[in-house]
Amino acid sequence: MPSKSLTCKIDQRSIDKYVKEQRLLGDRLTLSDETCGGLKLVINSKSCSWTYSYRKRGYLNGGKRHPQHTMKLGDPVSMSPAEARLAAETIKSQVRAGGDPAFATRAKERERKAEEARKRTCAQWLEMYRIEQMQSGQTKYQRDELRNVRLSLNELNLIEAYPEEITPKHIRDLADIHHARNATGRHRLGAMSRYMDFLLDEEVITANPVASVSKRRKPKPPPPRENYFTPEQLGALWNAEGLKPSYQRYLRFMITSPLRAGEVAELTWKQINKERAELRFWHDDTKNSEHFVMPLSSIAKQVIWETEQLQSELVFPLSSVENAQMSSWSYFNKCVRKASLVEDFILHDLRRTFSTLMAEHSDVSESLIDSLLNHKQSATRGGVIRHYQQSKNLEKRRDVMAQWGKLLEAWVGSTLVTDE
Repeated sequence: MPSKSLTCKIDQRSIDKYVKEQRLLGDRLTLSDETCGGLKLVINSKSCSWTYSYRKRGYLNGGKRHPQHTMKLGDPVSMSPAEARLAAETIKSQVRAGGDPAFATRAKERERKAEEARKRTCAQWLEMYRIEQMQSGQTKYQRDELRNVRLSLNELNLIEAYPEEITPKHIRDLADIHHARNATGRHRLGAMSRYMDFLLDEEVITANPVASVSKRRKPKPPPPRENYFTPEQLGALWNAEGLKPSYQRYLRFMITSPLRAGEVAELTWKQINKERAELRFWHDDTKNSEHFVMPLSSIAKQVIWETEQLQSELVFPLSSVENAQMSSWSYFNKCVRKASLVEDFILHDLRRTFSTLMAEHSDVSESLIDSLLNHKQSATRGGVIRHYQQSKNLEKRRDVMAQWGKLLEAWVGSTLVTDE
């Protein structure tokens, strides 16, 4: 908005005059008071406010003067010109005494906000954390984070407590609760640590109590899983009878492409390039927040276009609610175990199966196989090469997926078995 500055003796008459002028011109008007230096009335199209500008006395270490501060005093409706001058003189006297009124005002405001924050319970802060940090739980990772924090607070009977009441002893107790389940314990403590960091940033607490827990008390990393499926088990999974058509189609595609369960469950038709036979995932679609391209083998393309999905934005609509996120993963796994008789079936083990069987039945390098799992780049590239080597090896990846597709055709049959 254009602005215009004038100097005059500010009184009610001049205020009324220049408010009308501002309404006609549309420009911001700034009136500087002749009798009180630093006092101004700023007139905008929808509001007016008194301000006072000053500099703290003395000099900074470099010999420069202190920066100028501007304080808002009020508006002409609740504060007359005489009252505004009195407020400005009060600030002047504080500055002459060596004070900094703006700093004091900010300190009072911080104290007021801190007092309000202390009145909110852990449950209320968790709701703010859900909205501000976890994007209302849009991804599976975010939903798991929120779930682990809520379960931790419930296990410690702190859900209705105030954040400042959480002590390192509570965190040690949480670790002791899950001492026999290292994976669960690490998930709980990790989620709580990130939640407490949020509270630390909001100045609700002064220290993260999770950081005070010794390494000895923290759960140890669980041993890596070693489960993977044999070619015979892949055949049983592929030809599982009794599965819902949508479940079977999704399961078959997960066998053909080593993607994460959530990435495929939330895959949309817009992410498929049919001409190039590839899927495109943007940084907000993947766990590691990196752009990723997955080439499609012939058998994967057969699965995708086995049936037309014109009624849904999702390529694999698994929920009974249209375009809703899949949430019944435990039920899905139970259905697959029952239909395939593969009793130890876990969906994520299909990624390990791809990695293991490709290494056993081909001469493809481990780094190329790992790149198709879309792990964090630092896991396979370190040092300078991580910053300068940006090739995606797309054509090599395409060859790898073609080899995997041929292996699957031999193990499960090249012709798809449909339930229609």
